[in-house]
Amino acid sequence: MKRIKEVLIGLFVILVLYASYALLPFLNFQKTQTAQIPVFKGQVLQIALIPLQVVQSWVLEQQLESKDPAVQETLKRFAQQFKSKPDKILSTFELNLKGAVAYYFVDQPGQQLSFFFIPGTSAQRGWLSDTYFSIDQGLFIFTNSLSLDEKTAFTKTCQNLQFKKQTFEARAHHFELRNQTYTLRWEEHAFELELPMGIQDAKTILNPKGFHVSCPIAFSNLPAKYRFFENINACSVNYYGAKLNTKQALALEFEALLSFNRPTQIKDFLHEAKKVFPDWNWQNNFVRVNDAVYALKPEGRKQLYICSSPKKHIQNGAIAKQESASPVVISGDPTLLTKLDNAGWAAAILELFPIYRGLSDFSARTAKVSTQRRHIRWKLKKDYFAAGEFLKLLGTASE
Repeated sequence: MKRIKEVLIGLFVILVLYASYALLPFLNFQKTQTAQIPVFKGQVLQIALIPLQVVQSWVLEQQLESKDPAVQETLKRFAQQFKSKPDKILSTFELNLKGAVAYYFVDQPGQQLSFFFIPGTSAQRGWLSDTYFSIDQGLFIFTNSLSLDEKTAFTKTCQNLQFKKQTFEARAHHFELRNQTYTLRWEEHAFELELPMGIQDAKTILNPKGFHVSCPIAFSNLPAKYRFFENINACSVNYYGAKLNTKQALALEFEALLSFNRPTQIKDFLHEAKKVFPDWNWQNNFVRVNDAVYALKPEGRKQLYICSSPKKHIQNGAIAKQESASPVVISGDPTLLTKLDNAGWAAAILELFPIYRGLSDFSARTAKVSTQRRHIRWKLKKDYFAAGEFLKLLGTASE
């Protein structure tokens, strides 16, 4: 979660930078543009966009169609935050307004890196700090401080760094995940994620219920004691909400099917979990957490099923599952993400947290979430604009 928040905040700062320098030629808006971005061996994730192009598209929609005052306030707040906390290195960096910003997660032998690339020029080249590295074409900003060995290795990588030319669309963002291309399309009142083409291996997932997500996952750079989570390579989750029990302890209502590469990793996972959470009451087929009981059931040789209310979700020793060739499945009711029954005073406390309030508002404005073949569609109600609602949600995440 920390890395995700760092990425979101970083993207926001970059967008505000571009907006502050380039709120000018909106009449010269181009739906497609080309720019060059770096290419790295071992890149697990690469997301790139031209911020000026995105800002132009979103601001034009905001001014001409949406006219949502909450979006205006969000943009003003970001501008004020950036002005009150200026970055000394970025303040002397000359941005290439026509260039593309990219985010990378690179997994190389003995080295995992998470960083941004911003096109432009700096007065100096090389390492400007433990998180800033400047080259002729732009600036790399790392989400974590690098060690001396990591800095040396990255410097060597950049000596033969290759760039590729890419076409960018204002309302269709292509990104690469494990050498496969995904496309996120922005419509007026909806988002749509287009999954990669080609035949996918069938995977066992839960029958979608509640709010459902099935997807591959890749944990990395976790603290040492939580590193056993990195053995999970995919998950399938049905989430039904949460409640406070009679002792005012949080109890989650869910099903989760965790996938591993090797059968022995399930046993290792449970063994490490018992050491990390010794206060939980661990038994052979269940674990008790704050008086809430969660069933533990190996499913096949490489999957572990975990659920609340086992009498409800496990019938005659079997769970409701299916085979799916889609790498990602999302469907159901997103308002369940912030559902908390028997909350009482706790509900008022939760409303004080911006991210909870933002997610609650965003899910309440959703009309439908569905997956059809290679397309995951998140449709908002007709009075809400996708770009503006996403900006507001992102704004709460950075507070």
